[in-house]
Amino acid sequence: MEAELFKELEDMDRAAVCELVNECNLADHTNYDSDLDGDFYYIVRNDDKEESGLDSELFAVLSGYFLGETVEGKKVIEVEAFTHPSMRGIGFFSMCYNSLRDDFRDVKIKFMIKKPLTGSDCAAYERICFESDDESEPDGYFPESDLHGGSDTDDFLCKGDFHDESGDQTFRLKAPVPFVAPDTYETLRSIGAVHLYDELLMEKVLEHPISDPGDDLCNKYGEVHLTGYDKETLYLYGLLVYDKYLGKGHGKALMKAVENYEKPGKYKKILLQVSSNNVIALNLYEGLGYVETERIVYMMV
Repeated sequence: MEAELFKELEDMDRAAVCELVNECNLADHTNYDSDLDGDFYYIVRNDDKEESGLDSELFAVLSGYFLGETVEGKKVIEVEAFTHPSMRGIGFFSMCYNSLRDDFRDVKIKFMIKKPLTGSDCAAYERICFESDDESEPDGYFPESDLHGGSDTDDFLCKGDFHDESGDQTFRLKAPVPFVAPDTYETLRSIGAVHLYDELLMEKVLEHPISDPGDDLCNKYGEVHLTGYDKETLYLYGLLVYDKYLGKGHGKALMKAVENYEKPGKYKKILLQVSSNNVIALNLYEGLGYVETERIVYMMV
């Protein structure tokens, strides 16, 4: 058994990949696009269904994308990886990853991991049960709000053993990454991956529907650019305040001008994307009432 490399997928293989991604979405409460559009794919087939006891055509798939960017002088490949929920922990991800490393030796690999959707009942994604080495420290749960970067809690959490809620598994984490399942985190840490940043999709329901302002609201202080995303949603794809006007509230003013656009229309919501590293923009959007609807975690090796 091996991971086969394909530059393009035949119809039958594409259908099998869609089925596998949908199985993972159902098990993990995620919403990955099942119609993968990679530049290449590694596939591990289920060639003996009687022996495996699994009806699925595939055990695992790894999809890679050439981003056209470099880090430390090396090209970057973005990767999505999926292993059938019934076949995890027995090496199929490693099979795909090792094949990728053999074929693309001098590259940086950037893993994309989606946060489970709101309503997931899997506590492991949102909190980690911590068993302290220090008897003076009580055992207990640390909610996700305590796990964000830069807090004293992070330094404390790095020092102990973590276990799942059932107590069946104990593992050591070098740095907590919110929203990544512990088994996924451990797998990526074992190959040397580190947490880079998160991309957040945020959304706000408007007080009244508006039409698409396009680029009409750009002014001498900065620019704001939107386009239709779906029949009810505008997507904000650009907000820029010119350097000499930074820190004077013009970003907020541009956003308020969009939300209060005088021409009525069909758009009831605004959707935007922001990096967790862009603290100023993130604080602006949160202050205006934008709510996180989706989060993508990036780790790199």
